[in-house]
Amino acid sequence: MTKKTIQIFSVIILVGLGFWGIKRANLSIPPARTETRLMMGTYATIIALGPKEITTKAMNLAFMRMQEIDVKFNPINPQSPVYAFNRNNKPISDPEIISLVKRALEISRKSNGAFDITVAPLLELWGFYVKASSVPKDKEIKSCLRNVGYRHLLFKGGKLNKDNPKVKIDFGGIAKGYALAEAARVLKNNGVTSVLIDLGGDIYVLGKYGARPWKVGIRNPRGTDILGYLEAKDQSVSSSGDYERFFVEKGKRYHHIFNPVTGYPTEEVAEVTLIHPDPVLAQAWAKIPFVMGSQKGLQALDRIKGMQAIVVTSDGEILYSENKLIIHK
Repeated sequence: MTKKTIQIFSVIILVGLGFWGIKRANLSIPPARTETRLMMGTYATIIALGPKEITTKAMNLAFMRMQEIDVKFNPINPQSPVYAFNRNNKPISDPEIISLVKRALEISRKSNGAFDITVAPLLELWGFYVKASSVPKDKEIKSCLRNVGYRHLLFKGGKLNKDNPKVKIDFGGIAKGYALAEAARVLKNNGVTSVLIDLGGDIYVLGKYGARPWKVGIRNPRGTDILGYLEAKDQSVSSSGDYERFFVEKGKRYHHIFNPVTGYPTEEVAEVTLIHPDPVLAQAWAKIPFVMGSQKGLQALDRIKGMQAIVVTSDGEILYSENKLIIHK
């Protein structure tokens, strides 16, 4: 069983526990339909409550929408404008991509560059686009950093350009949040009022599971169990961890969340889980404490209205935002 399936499986278990608790209390809930598909490099699961004729159609449309986003924003898919931008320096004119880039750049400015979609050259250098990952030499990293920095991205004539042909972009830190938002919009517009969407651990819940909020597990970053669970309604729950994509070399763990200034993977934080109504903000800002550090990262998150956070450090310490999450055991 892969790390991703374990994470999804734990969520479904919690939903099941919530179901049986509701059933024992003699509270009625609509029938649920569950489907999982592979996309965006992970597993996408939708659990929708309601009449089968409504949920079946809505779920298919939501999966189709997420698949469209997967193709459009994928830097290694030749059909994507992002691929052409990275490989052939072709400006991007697609309004949907430009809109998300502008949101990413706004988060970059507010986080003083801790979030940066131009880290693609680092991901490439460290081998995270292929299976053969390894630690590069210091001089290779320093050279690569010349091609990293959100300020290299420019808008000219309504198109996205760059001032350095070696600059490349990667939407891995924000595209799943956007896909969740779009899937939720499609489901809601097609009559679904109660649904959980899990896209590789980034989750959005609409409505309630019967009479109770949805239950979402928070994974233990150093195990296959959970630290506890939280209850959510009409919110996104986004988790980032150093366990998602990593390799070990000479006894040291190296993961895929990079400090755009140093060119190395971050070290102090093991996992961040955020709750916010907007899944785009939740996914992107979940990376910030890794780069800023736990304390400064939490301070930055506290400035965002409606944001709740839990940070687990590499030493196992659990920290909370001022707007504290309620974690159930």
